[in-house]
Amino acid sequence: MSDRISVAIVSDGKYGHRAYENIKKKFPCAHVVLKYRGNFEDIEIERETLEKLKNFPILITYLRDPDLTYTLIEEINRQKKGDKNPFIIVGIWKGEGFKRQVEKFKNVLCPDLLCNLDEKYLKDKIEEYPQLGEFLKHFGKPKVKIYTTRGVIRDIEVIRDSPCGAVSRTLEEFLGERIGEDTLRRIGLRIQHFCNAGGFKVFSERECKKVKVGEILLEGIEIC
Repeated sequence: MSDRISVAIVSDGKYGHRAYENIKKKFPCAHVVLKYRGNFEDIEIERETLEKLKNFPILITYLRDPDLTYTLIEEINRQKKGDKNPFIIVGIWKGEGFKRQVEKFKNVLCPDLLCNLDEKYLKDKIEEYPQLGEFLKHFGKPKVKIYTTRGVIRDIEVIRDSPCGAVSRTLEEFLGERIGEDTLRRIGLRIQHFCNAGGFKVFSERECKKVKVGEILLEGIEIC
């Protein structure tokens, strides 16, 4: 386990458990269920929780309430001058207007999918927030090597897993199978079973995000 960075999964209690269980295998990780009171513009987040979160280099939020998400981002950025703020990856968000609003903070990113994060996607952020480079060594856009013997899958090396662990959970089911177009197609379909993307985010795009997750996984597979 790396001790160079730590990650906080910030949740309202519904989502984030799978990401916590997976990410803690590589980095010190905390699952923080946010305590707050009030609604809309009157939300107040527990001060002790805020101070705790400011100590993490990376926060990944799974908050369904956009007002709560914005309040958290705003409060995290109220640090005294000279402090380096955590980098915040917003895992649940709705609408391009909200995305533009929160990404005005330089330390915030609303990715289309958490499993689409790579060095290219984060190219404008990694230099200022090097902790993202460390994170991408293990989590983000999948990188997988499938080793075969006489056309049969004998070993699978997941170099970079999706944050939620869906890639690893999917591929372990295919050990011992014969590799081929049909097998790859089933891998792309099977990951949709483990993916929550369509369940916790309302998308405006025409393309189904679960289908996109399958395509992203297949793009990251190298057969050896």
